[in-house]
Amino acid sequence: MKFSTFGLVIFSALGSSKALAPVNVTWSNCPQTTGVECATVQVPLDWADESKGMIPIALSRIPATTPQREGYMFFNPGGPGGSGTEFIQFTGKEIQSILGAGLEIISWDPRGVGGSGPNITLFSGEAEYGDFWKPLVGGGHVGAHGNLTIASDVDFIMTQVSTFDSAAQSLNQRMIERNGDLLKYVGTCAVVRDLVYLVDSVYGQGTDVNFWGLSYGTVIAGYLTQMFPDRVGRVIIDGVLDPEKYGNSIPMKWAEVDVYDVDFALKSWTEACAGRNSCPFSTQNDTSSTLLTKVDTILNTAYERYDGSIPILNISGLFTWPYDNVAYTIQSSLYFAMRSDDNGQVLAALEQHQSNSTGKVVPPNVSLPIGRSPYNVMPSYDTIPPDALSNIGVAVFCGDAVDDGSTTTEDVFKETVRISQSVSRTFGSLYPLDSVRTLCHKWTSRAVERLPQKISKQPKNVVLVMSTMGDPITPYYSARRLASSNQLGNKARLVRLNSIGHSTRELFFFLDRESEAAC
Repeated sequence: MKFSTFGLVIFSALGSSKALAPVNVTWSNCPQTTGVECATVQVPLDWADESKGMIPIALSRIPATTPQREGYMFFNPGGPGGSGTEFIQFTGKEIQSILGAGLEIISWDPRGVGGSGPNITLFSGEAEYGDFWKPLVGGGHVGAHGNLTIASDVDFIMTQVSTFDSAAQSLNQRMIERNGDLLKYVGTCAVVRDLVYLVDSVYGQGTDVNFWGLSYGTVIAGYLTQMFPDRVGRVIIDGVLDPEKYGNSIPMKWAEVDVYDVDFALKSWTEACAGRNSCPFSTQNDTSSTLLTKVDTILNTAYERYDGSIPILNISGLFTWPYDNVAYTIQSSLYFAMRSDDNGQVLAALEQHQSNSTGKVVPPNVSLPIGRSPYNVMPSYDTIPPDALSNIGVAVFCGDAVDDGSTTTEDVFKETVRISQSVSRTFGSLYPLDSVRTLCHKWTSRAVERLPQKISKQPKNVVLVMSTMGDPITPYYSARRLASSNQLGNKARLVRLNSIGHSTRELFFFLDRESEAAC
């Protein structure tokens, strides 16, 4: 055990804790939805000390549509900070179409998210949010960088170390002032304990835990195999955020892993788009090489023409986008690479608007994330989502991390430059504004229970570890590590899909839609 800024921290992988009897869960129709049921279950704020009180955990489920339920699957869509209840309400039926009508599809809001406690708050509203981040965006500030491959750009970004350092310290202080000890109780170990208790309450005490985790959800799944190996049922670990590195390594020490496959994903997407009439970014004579050149031109133009606009909360107007914003929009479109025509529309729109006299941009009207940080932590150029107002992603990610007494903000920026120049020339510079990692060295709260140990325990049942070959944020490398003999070994089966996109879910949705269209 070890002392952190806010008290006792338990380093534990034990599945046992003081027994809390399962409860009968009462379900009712979710408001403004059809075919989805909602419920709330109370769990201890601190699983090691129930005297600290209880918090609500919000659930949603889509019941099986067969006469008799054949099973269930808990689901987590990623994050940290993603709402499972929202995901079920909007996407649960697609999950059920993949897994089968006889399965109940169920999820929950992890601690501090959506309808689940504890209530974590950082910004009171959009105005306060915008005021806080403005010193980092606009001309002459951190967000005005390019791809960090030329000396003048590197020199510029290094002048921003002090400003970013102050913002990171201020964010940490504000989170402490507004949330105090509650920050200790949103960690992943507590989320795993909640999941097991929810299974006990909904499906019967001791029932195997069936779980499909995407992205950050793979950390939940990885921790589940170590904390409750005898409870592991049918588990899918999809789009792997390396759970061992997550719990054992200083966040910026493995930041480069995030972009291992993103350049490959972009190249593969251009190969699929090239010469296709249905891809708006390509002409009949385009090749992958010419499309990659066009992408470079879009990014270089964004850097060269950026006029210092601060587009926070101004998504409806015309403005120039900085390199950072354009690069993130392109990277995020690769999350949904099976929607190649939508991705092409994004790039075609950027290209078109850059060709006008001002270079100002109106975001294309497509169902893809436009100009937002992947963690919704840093400045957002769209409607501000609740998890950005709470910064719950920082509280979870940084609170789960090992103690870091050596990393400085200058180290963070130097590592950003190194990643940009040696790992991903196009997307490496998205640090520091687009990753929660860059805040962790200033984060002083730690989860009351963490899991800083090797992945070594063998779960009761074999788990499925899945990855695409071109995942733009959680590379195949991490899936291979988790399924290796050094970690889950013969209790894992590694499935590699020769496709691109963040996790395999999008591919399954695409194939399901295609099969329906063919019928």
